[in-house]
Amino acid sequence: MEGYNAVRFVEENMKTIFAYALARVSDKADAEDLASEIILAILQSKDKIKDPNAFYGFVWGIAANIYKSFLRKRNKNSFEYLDENVFHTDDFIEELCRKEELNALRRELALLSKEYRECTVAYYFDGFSCAETAKKLGISPEMVKYYLFKTRKILKEGIGMEREYGEKSYRPSKFELVTIFTGSYNAEYRNLFNRKLPGNILLSAYYTPMTIRELSLELGVATPYLEDEIGLLEKYGFLQNLGGGKYQTDLVIFTEAFTNEFYKTANTICGEMLKNILSGIRAKLEDIRKIGFIGCDLEDNRLLWPLLWMCMRNGHRVFESGNPRYNERDAIYNGATGINYGVDYDHTQAVEKYTSLAFAGYAGVDENYGMCFANFGVLPEKNHYIRNSSYNQKLYAALEDRTKAEFAVMTTHEIELIEKVIAEEINKMAELYVYLTETAADIMRSHAPEHVSDQVERIVGSTVFFRTVGFIGGCAAESGEVTVPEDDKAVALYAYPCKYTAENCGDVC
Repeated sequence: MEGYNAVRFVEENMKTIFAYALARVSDKADAEDLASEIILAILQSKDKIKDPNAFYGFVWGIAANIYKSFLRKRNKNSFEYLDENVFHTDDFIEELCRKEELNALRRELALLSKEYRECTVAYYFDGFSCAETAKKLGISPEMVKYYLFKTRKILKEGIGMEREYGEKSYRPSKFELVTIFTGSYNAEYRNLFNRKLPGNILLSAYYTPMTIRELSLELGVATPYLEDEIGLLEKYGFLQNLGGGKYQTDLVIFTEAFTNEFYKTANTICGEMLKNILSGIRAKLEDIRKIGFIGCDLEDNRLLWPLLWMCMRNGHRVFESGNPRYNERDAIYNGATGINYGVDYDHTQAVEKYTSLAFAGYAGVDENYGMCFANFGVLPEKNHYIRNSSYNQKLYAALEDRTKAEFAVMTTHEIELIEKVIAEEINKMAELYVYLTETAADIMRSHAPEHVSDQVERIVGSTVFFRTVGFIGGCAAESGEVTVPEDDKAVALYAYPCKYTAENCGDVC
């Protein structure tokens, strides 16, 4: 190796050599001594290398050996002391300036993918040889040399670059995974999105495939902390490895922009259809009251709200029976099946009147009775069942004395009779779900990336009931056929007898 190459290396890498030394010893004077010894050893060994391609690995190997020798000498008789001069203004600022290269090196190392990073740390920082590094990592020495060669090029390019972290590094986005599933419980899966990082990985790689390095910059998170998260997201099928180091989210995400456009587009037709449905139910209230269930004598508005909810549930059943493909479920883990989708905003606050705090087809009161309810966002919380624990006691009061009923209590037979009376309205509600699904799918196709377009219709159709409960309640109130009550009595609920079992207890959504 010609001598001028070693000299040129030293001239071009003086700051990097000092940064290397400063990363290993805390005292500036010691770092300067170590750097000087490394430079001297490099210059003295310039004629020992035969292969020019091995030059960079050779000189940094010298640096690692000199550092080990330096430690042995210093540890024979050393002590640490506080240099008070470091707090002198000029020296302190100079110290920060000198550390700029070290910080850049650490930054670039944090952006390396696992294979490159592990080889670099083992070889340069731990002082392992290529053979020792290969043995430690379970790869060939040739692969180690390749990673080190590539790493030097990456670091050389990156050290002088200005890196800009993405907005998610300081302002992580809201993300919620929603799973409609059946099967065994998996704590790891269910808790995966109880922290911010997994969801923000999916949001970052939703529209554009990204490498781990790009995700690291976007999220402001070093690659060692991303790799396990990405592995979990791959494991459960949320993130797809496209090859070439690129990843992309394999999930339909309901964005705030999509949701607002859907509300705006569907509002008028939905309101008109609900006005027709509710006016039809209102015209049949006399026949419904004749069935004689507890609470049949409640005033019209207090009966229309629970009948709307009953019509929605039954209308969706009719909709599903005519569209069996929306009942298909994906394999999600350990034999469990379900439907996954994401939400990238706080949907409970976005358009409050179109939300639903909670709803359930069956929420057990005791071993004999359950509540069927919808806490429509358009209704004040004082009218929500989930916020009124006293309504369980009011159920018992109504069972003892029907004149005290504040909501309907129906037997299974009475519910069947009511469903026959409003069968026409139930079918119209099914038509509303068809309209909502088609509208949502058309809008979603313009919002979702191309790679998930084949999932859009099925995901929208499978989730339309769950995602539009609050929207239908809000449109119903806007139609004028039902009104928001002024008192604090719960509405949009009815109770019915149902023998409690683990299978039929259901979840509150």
